[in-house]
Amino acid sequence: MTGPLARVLTSARLALAAVGVAVLAVGAVAAGPAQAAGPRPNFQMPVPCGETWRLATYYGHDDYDIDLTFTGGASNGRPILASYGGTVTFAGWGSGGGWHVIIEHGGGWRTLYLHMIETPMVAAGQWVSTGQQLGRVGSTGNSTGPHLHYEQVRDGVKTESYFDGVPSGITSDGSPSTGPLYVSGPTSPARNMTSRNCGQAANRQVYESGSHSGWQMLPVNSITGSVTASMVMGGNKLLYTVNDGRVYEASSDTGWRNLWTGISGVSNNALAVINVDGVKYIYTVVGGWVHEASSANGWKNLNTGISGVSSNALAAVNHNGVKIIYTVVGGLVHEAASNNGWRNLWTGISGVSNNALAVISMDGVKYIYTVVGGWVHEANSINGWRNLNSGISGVSSDALAAISFNGVKIIYTVAGGMVHEAASNNGWRNLNSGVRGTTVSATSISGVKVLYTV
Repeated sequence: MTGPLARVLTSARLALAAVGVAVLAVGAVAAGPAQAAGPRPNFQMPVPCGETWRLATYYGHDDYDIDLTFTGGASNGRPILASYGGTVTFAGWGSGGGWHVIIEHGGGWRTLYLHMIETPMVAAGQWVSTGQQLGRVGSTGNSTGPHLHYEQVRDGVKTESYFDGVPSGITSDGSPSTGPLYVSGPTSPARNMTSRNCGQAANRQVYESGSHSGWQMLPVNSITGSVTASMVMGGNKLLYTVNDGRVYEASSDTGWRNLWTGISGVSNNALAVINVDGVKYIYTVVGGWVHEASSANGWKNLNTGISGVSSNALAAVNHNGVKIIYTVVGGLVHEAASNNGWRNLWTGISGVSNNALAVISMDGVKYIYTVVGGWVHEANSINGWRNLNSGISGVSSDALAAISFNGVKIIYTVAGGMVHEAASNNGWRNLNSGVRGTTVSATSISGVKVLYTV
């Protein structure tokens, strides 16, 4: 074995898994006790929020190694998410682990994700956030069935995995011959756990700021959420939020009474809304699949068939009466339209953040905004989606919004915890609005630009 895998993954064994999957258990281990690592990060399960997975090991697997299989159906192709934020140190192929990813989290902590179905969605050197999609479950390398082989490593030594502060219970493989680690006792029994990997964003107070009041930040009733989306309909401002996987709707004409739509189990970090012919449409991501719900169907959340997308970036637009959805798949921007059966087509835009995406339709042209290495880029449908640097720099890779306002394109970003505004008619000069926030959505009403932040 050569290359990064040989330097990092140092032991391998082939055995029969209790789940009926034969794998070559590849683990980053070192003989001897661990050194003084930093505090254990609040690792989450490497699968989407609300999903229940079976955690198991088997005799000879190697201590602390975990095989995860989905309890709700087939595991193959399901999203694999980062357990915690960090830097990708390896994303590629190894003969034992197949397509796999290694993330360094700092303080001596590392996680491994093995046997992906295809090339990982991330690259070495890239920073990823908690809950960001790394790839999809597969059976590459030494594996005879789809599953995710997962490890947590402390100062080069494998250790028991904890998820959301709870020990996994997967410790011993029951074999004294696997090593250099050895944990005495019988093979750890399998158990089911439900993921709380609902993204890095926590539920926080939602604020509204308007351009007519010098962007004064006012709390929107007692509404909290991790992400917002907004639009204007019938002269009323509509605010949508996600709170612990549930989508809520509030309207300015009802005093911002926050009502649960009935939509649940969605990503806490991706939300888009549009109005088409007086019908409200909500778009969310559930386990890497884009779902659509509408006010005309009682908010029944239906799978569009668009799959494998980032759980942290989503945009939608009404373009000449056609509903169009934009997603990011491994740094590539895709477009799907309601009039082509939601066939998800790559626009040609690549290398973008998996956590930031915005779109507008103006004068018959679609404009896509993305973040590439802290720089905002603009691409449009009449230039073949050529992705051009706007010159706006130093922005968060996790927040982006755009609106068309009186014929001017306006972009909102977050830099240093503050929302900035740039307009196409001032050469994209990025100005600090004074509004605090980590995420932002935008709309306009009666000549006033309105921001919602958390």
